[in-house]
Amino acid sequence: MCWVVLGFDRISLSCLFGDIVINITGGNIGTWGTSIFSDDLACDLRDGYRDLVGDGLTGQQATDALLKEYRDDLADPDVAPVFWLALAATQWRCGRLESRVQTQALEVIDDGSDLVRWQEVPQLFEKRRVILGRLRETLLSPQPAAKRIPRRFRNTCDWDIGEIIGYRMLSGKLVMFRLIGYHTDKGGTAPVFEILDWIGLQIPGREELEPADIITWSHDCTQLMVGRVSKRELPRDRVIRLGMILKPKQTQVQSYIVTLWRWLDRDLERILADQ
Repeated sequence: MCWVVLGFDRISLSCLFGDIVINITGGNIGTWGTSIFSDDLACDLRDGYRDLVGDGLTGQQATDALLKEYRDDLADPDVAPVFWLALAATQWRCGRLESRVQTQALEVIDDGSDLVRWQEVPQLFEKRRVILGRLRETLLSPQPAAKRIPRRFRNTCDWDIGEIIGYRMLSGKLVMFRLIGYHTDKGGTAPVFEILDWIGLQIPGREELEPADIITWSHDCTQLMVGRVSKRELPRDRVIRLGMILKPKQTQVQSYIVTLWRWLDRDLERILADQ
């Protein structure tokens, strides 16, 4: 299972005991394959469009909002082709392809502007060319009926900085987190913790936790973000607010490991085994 390590300005993937390299192809766009959505920007556009429609905007309003958001970036010859291709593919899948977006995407395919950044690797160039040909056929075919796009769940966190949060693992072990900050994006706000070097079965008192150090695990990681993608994912019966505030050892949220509440037991077992 791979964890996402979020740095300051880029996203990279890392496994617990090894790294996966993401290839960067062209400008500042993170690209890991030749498919339309094997690209950071393309994924952002897809998610952004779906979020806007899910929040109640019409398809045209969502397009206008994205055009405004990316107005300056569209002057970049590496960005503009990805923008129009991803937006057109997304709209077609959602049954909302607009003629203005279709026209721009077909122009990108026909004039070869998207292929420029793939020229240095002939094998990838050819794969991308085939994918663009398939997308062209798709965009000219009858699109499906407009699909209902549900509103995205947005995470919330009302815990305080320095608050101690207990987590009862399925094994019965009790782990102590201390909140050091938050990660906020389009998916909402999630807590970022440091893990106290304390493991037990019973809820500890302040005198036990105040002197506790924090855990460092693989790749010198000391921060853990725990997110969720649905309201019911938080295991409220195993999450304990101790009503205790202790000054964090780390004052800034920096690079951190990301997991979800649904994966937390498995990932904690790996972290604890690394001690």
